Amino acid sequence: NTYEGYFLYSLKSYDYLVSFQDQLDQAVNFGLFSILAVPILKGLQFIYSYVGNYGIAIIILTFLIRFLTFPLQFKSFKSMKKMQTVQPEIAKLKERYKDDPARMQKETMELFKRAGANPLGGCLPMILQIPIFIAFYQAINNSVDLVGAPFYGWIFDLSHKDPYYILPVLMGVTMLLQTKLNPSTTADPNQQKIMYIMPLVFCFIMKDLPAGLNLYFTISNLLGIGQQLLVYKVID
Repeated sequence: NTYEGYFLYSLKSYDYLVSFQDQLDQAVNFGLFSILAVPILKGLQFIYSYVGNYGIAIIILTFLIRFLTFPLQFKSFKSMKKMQTVQPEIAKLKERYKDDPARMQKETMELFKRAGANPLGGCLPMILQIPIFIAFYQAINNSVDLVGAPFYGWIFDLSHKDPYYILPVLMGVTMLLQTKLNPSTTADPNQQKIMYIMPLVFCFIMKDLPAGLNLYFTISNLLGIGQQLLVYKVID
């Protein structure tokens, strides 16, 4: 039998591999959310062609993503604001039925229903962020475009971890601020403490991940805080 083919020795540049039209682009593994990772990579490349800095491109793309997902998040933020307004009533129910947890739970659910508040509404922004976050990670981690790409100051390579862990700390601080903005939906103090521990856990997880990913998460958190405060002000 005779087989014809070729060997290719090159960087895993997605656009270059696509140009061969032999499915060589499959060598770049963008994972489960490749349907999002590829447009994110294309978006970064497009913005970079104008601004000349991948860090700035990440910030601009984060603004665009937050803008496009804002209509979905608006409903969630509105629900969380309603949760805040019923907090005094919830406190009264906790005191009144402190010896009857089942009755307290039932009355609390009735209160949510009357006020039009959804205790799970605050989960939507995080759920929306998860696939985008993973896609961003895959785009940054598996693309040669950001290798050696500097930002400003101490960030000399957006594909490598922050050498001084400044961005992971900022990400944790902004995540903590977001947690404080979200109303508490549980009477269990231990569960409330866990919510405040989560930013520390994320700091530890993110400390060795690419600086570009930490930059995206930090800017996304800041924009989320701004959007949440804006929605609260409009509703008031």
